[in-house]
Amino acid sequence: MAKGQHTAKNIGRNTKNLLNYPRAGVSGWTRYLPSIRILVVGGLSLVIALCVLFAVGYASTDIPEPNLEATGQTSTIYYSDGKTPIGQYKVEDRKSVEIDEISEPMQKAAIAAEDTSFYENRGISIKGLSRAVVGVATNKYAGGGSTITQQYVKNFYLTNEHSFDRKVKEMFISLKIDQQQSKDEILANYLNTIYLGRRSYGIEVAAQNYFDKPASELNVSESALLAAMIQRPGAADPSDDPGAYQDRFDYVVKNMVKEGFITEEQAAKVKMPEVRKQNKESSLSGQKGYMWDFVRREALRKLDIDEAQLDRGGYNIVTTFDKDRMKAAESAIKTLPQQQPEGMQAGLVSIDPDNGGIEAFYGGKNYLDQAFNASTQSHVQAGSTFKPFALVAGLENGVRLTDSYPGASPTTLNNDGTPWTVNNFGNTSYGPVSLLKATQSSINTAYAALNVQVGPDKTVDVAERAGLTPNCTDKEMKAGNTGGCSIGLTANPSNVLGTPSVKPIDMASAYATFAANGVHHETHSIKKINQGAEDKEVYKAETKGKRVFDKAVGAETSYALSQVVNGGSGSYAQNLGRPAAGKTGTTNENKAAWFSGYTPNLATSVVLYREVDGKSVSIGSFGGRGEVTGGSFPVQVWTDYMKQALQGEKVEQFPARGELPDKPKPKNTNPAPAPKPEPKAPSGSNSGSDGDETKAPVEEPKDDEDKNKDSDSEGDEKGKEEGSKDGSDDAKDSGDDGSKEGDDGGDGDKSGGSDDGDDKDSGGGNGSGSNEDPPKDDGPEGGIPVEPPKSPGGND
Repeated sequence: MAKGQHTAKNIGRNTKNLLNYPRAGVSGWTRYLPSIRILVVGGLSLVIALCVLFAVGYASTDIPEPNLEATGQTSTIYYSDGKTPIGQYKVEDRKSVEIDEISEPMQKAAIAAEDTSFYENRGISIKGLSRAVVGVATNKYAGGGSTITQQYVKNFYLTNEHSFDRKVKEMFISLKIDQQQSKDEILANYLNTIYLGRRSYGIEVAAQNYFDKPASELNVSESALLAAMIQRPGAADPSDDPGAYQDRFDYVVKNMVKEGFITEEQAAKVKMPEVRKQNKESSLSGQKGYMWDFVRREALRKLDIDEAQLDRGGYNIVTTFDKDRMKAAESAIKTLPQQQPEGMQAGLVSIDPDNGGIEAFYGGKNYLDQAFNASTQSHVQAGSTFKPFALVAGLENGVRLTDSYPGASPTTLNNDGTPWTVNNFGNTSYGPVSLLKATQSSINTAYAALNVQVGPDKTVDVAERAGLTPNCTDKEMKAGNTGGCSIGLTANPSNVLGTPSVKPIDMASAYATFAANGVHHETHSIKKINQGAEDKEVYKAETKGKRVFDKAVGAETSYALSQVVNGGSGSYAQNLGRPAAGKTGTTNENKAAWFSGYTPNLATSVVLYREVDGKSVSIGSFGGRGEVTGGSFPVQVWTDYMKQALQGEKVEQFPARGELPDKPKPKNTNPAPAPKPEPKAPSGSNSGSDGDETKAPVEEPKDDEDKNKDSDSEGDEKGKEEGSKDGSDDAKDSGDDGSKEGDDGGDGDKSGGSDDGDDKDSGGGNGSGSNEDPPKDDGPEGGIPVEPPKSPGGND
């Protein structure tokens, strides 16, 4: 190569470009390392760009008008008519005060709790903002880290939205607020806007609500507690559970020492202060308080907001509660004898099967005296109201109402090779009985055999599909967090006898599924929610429903349960004067009595139980009865309520019976024995004669007229059999549940009886239901099997 050419080539290679990248005159991979020039130019460019962006952002961000929540619009709840108010969720007399009307300990405690650099920073925390940016980006934003100024801006001008846009706005507005207001003004405004529980907004209202004194008189311990509550105001009420704030309280006191606000000696004397009990509004008396509380919980879930947002959000909430039916529920419960034993509780829940809306409930005598809602929060053993779930499971798996089962008492069943002895009440024997007869008379032995045949796991599955909440986990039980689950709802063969403890609202939901012929709707109390002056709809209930049972199975179930009313344990309900179906339930030791029933357009569950010192106890003698059964007071209350609730409503018929699913029938390892002469039954009890079996329905669907004839004839015979059992023998009833509540509730280790006792509550006479007199008492339903075997996944 010519010398000139070689030189020219080298000169071109060594010539530096403007940024000298890749670096000229450097060989190897180091050529690609940024030079100091690049780093300086890049750094300056980045700084300039950030400054420009910051300047543009700062200039373009205006301080907005206070947000809707900060202005404290009241939220109102209405009955289903959308016009009649039930109550309000509102700010409790928000009162802003100047900084000199807030005690110095309170000012210092807030700073120690939320922003120790308050007097030094310029309104923002770079560290906190960085953490928020990372949290939003990774979807793990946990809040915290904001300055007092930022929190004030968020509360007063913005929202709790977790987004970059909100954090950027918060930063620029905070910087401007810090320039426009003094630190004292910012601190006062912050303390005037924070939420501190008990619907208290601002430090002045909180001081009055918790300590019955103005904010200017708050001492160190009171200030430390309120400051500790800022982070989690809804965690607990400090008058009920001060321990919920102990750790944060100690943190605040420690920081006050660290910042020099108090001395170590002063801190040693600071203890958790005594807090006054919460005052309750008289506007929440009676049933209104129960509605107010139930709707509040549902609104918080559906809108995914906190209590502060609900109380200040200006929401208009239209509920499903019917004003007249609420009055009817309360009126029906008041028909119970007034002289009641200690701890007596009554619950009633009524649901529209077409959409799942709660039309009415009865939570207790007075919300202000007892906030616990007996209808929506209590767990009560189900008794024989649980048997229809096994009935549905059987019908879904090839079983028919004409199938025969053992009715003798005691009967020892073969449960997967393990003997299981089950008794009917009073050891009354029925001989072989059809499934229809077993349903009508609630015969324990027959239903226990059905459950073994079909499988208790299928019975649980049906119960959950119908509307019962799943069984509580061990974790939920240990934590006492059982509000969203059932207790003892396991695949134990004795579950059919009513051992699970369920909430009345869930049982009403399940029977509403029966009433809807197998379509389940989510149970709810809110129709829709609108917000603001524009009344913009922000929530509407889903009412479509989901089919969970075959139509023919639903119709067959309603037919079978209508026989309980037409001539069985619930025959008092014939006084309703329209087609009805249902099931009585009375637990062992007379701890609870149920009637869950429905018409095609309304489902209602009624329960009576007794609880003393947190423990379930026997109802005992009540209202002139030796024992209370499902076929006595519960069915009377149910009938009284339904009469009022359905007044003026169109009389609807149950769906016609159809062809059931053609599925292989599970092998019955406990077939009914061949009919044979039976020992004479106790006086007035069901003889279990073959004549009853002739009343079992045929497989082919019948028209309404034929079905009514069968019902009437069987009802007449039933009335004759059981009418004589009133009076002196009034202590006997048929036991359906068979389980003990409390310690014995889940294991079924006692022998009990069938539901024939409730059958005796049919009112006597001919079973026509024309007799308006209250039916006589009989005795506890229910039987628990002796030493029941374990089922896979179940309890003893």
